[in-house]
Amino acid sequence: MTIPILDAKKVIRLSLSIAALFLVSLFFANMVSAHGYVSKPESRALLCADGVNYDCGAVVYEPQSLEGPGNFPEAGVPDGQIASAGGVFPKLDEQSADRWAKVPISSGPYAFEWTLTAAHATANWDYYITKEGWDPNDPLERSDFELFCSIDDNGKRPDFTVTHNCDIPDRSGYHVIFAYWEVYDTANAFYQVIDVTFDGEGEVPGPDPGDGEDNGDNEAPAWDANAVYLSGDKVSYNGLIYEAKWWSQNDVPGETSVWELVGEGEEEPPTETDPPEETDPPVDSDYPAWSTDTIYLGGDRVTHDGQTYEALWWTLGENPTNSNVWIQI
Repeated sequence: MTIPILDAKKVIRLSLSIAALFLVSLFFANMVSAHGYVSKPESRALLCADGVNYDCGAVVYEPQSLEGPGNFPEAGVPDGQIASAGGVFPKLDEQSADRWAKVPISSGPYAFEWTLTAAHATANWDYYITKEGWDPNDPLERSDFELFCSIDDNGKRPDFTVTHNCDIPDRSGYHVIFAYWEVYDTANAFYQVIDVTFDGEGEVPGPDPGDGEDNGDNEAPAWDANAVYLSGDKVSYNGLIYEAKWWSQNDVPGETSVWELVGEGEEEPPTETDPPEETDPPVDSDYPAWSTDTIYLGGDRVTHDGQTYEALWWTLGENPTNSNVWIQI
C-alpha cells in the first residue's frame, strides 16, 4: 500500500518530534545527574540556602545545581552571568559592594572544600580571584579574575567530599573567589562564586572550633520531612543526633546514607503518640492535577493526592509524592 505524500511528511515530523523530546529528556537528566557546591568557604549559593543571603530565588533549594557550559574562560558562560552559571539562577548575578554576605578569610594556604551530591568524572578544578582594583559594583566578568590554583583530575571520579589545598594571593577588603569544576565526559561545568573579606570583618562567623560534649550536638532541631537540609546540618530524630552528608529532603535519618549518626540527644526517644498530628495544607483548586505525560518547569504548581506541589526544576513523569523534584507547599 502506497503511503500518501502528506501522511509520510506527518510521520517524519512526528518522528523528529519524538527524537527531539528524547534528546531534551537526556539533556535534563544529565543536568541533574551530578551536582556540587563549595562548602568551605561557604559559596554565595550555599549562604542563600542557609538563609544568610536574602532574595536569592530558587537557588535556596538547590545550591548544587549551578551547571553551565564548560571550557572556561575560552568559552563557558557569558560575562555578567558567571555567578549564575549562565542565568540558571539569575538573582546570583546581582553584584554590588554590599549585596552579599562575606566570609572572613586570609591570604596564604587554604583548604577549599566541595560537597558533591553526585560525583562526576572530572577534568579539572580551577580557582580564580578578583584582581586588585576590581569594581565590586559592576557585573562579574572574565577580565575581573586571575587564576591562582588549578587541579587536573584527568577523568577521575571524585569522592563526595573534595578538598584542594591552594595558596590564596595577597588581597585586602572585599573580593570574589570563583571556583570552577569542569566535568570530564560532558560539555558542562559547575560554577560557584564565594564572597570573601580579607579584613577580618566579614558578616559570616567561622565554624565553632569546640568539640566534644559542649559542641551543641544535643541541641539539634527535630528532623522535619518538609525541610531542605545541606551538608553539615544536624537534626535530632528518635533521640539520636544525625548530620547530613549532602543535600537532603524527605530522607529519613537512620534509614538512608544521606545521614550520619553523630551522637545522642538529651530527650528520650519519642513514643508513637509524641509527634504532633500533621495537618494537610489547603489545596488550591486553581492548580491543575499532576499528569504523568506533562512536562513541568521550575515554579509550576500542581495538585496530587489532596496536596499542592511546586516543581523545583524541569520534570516529566516524576510522582510529586516521592521525588525531590517536587516540594510540597
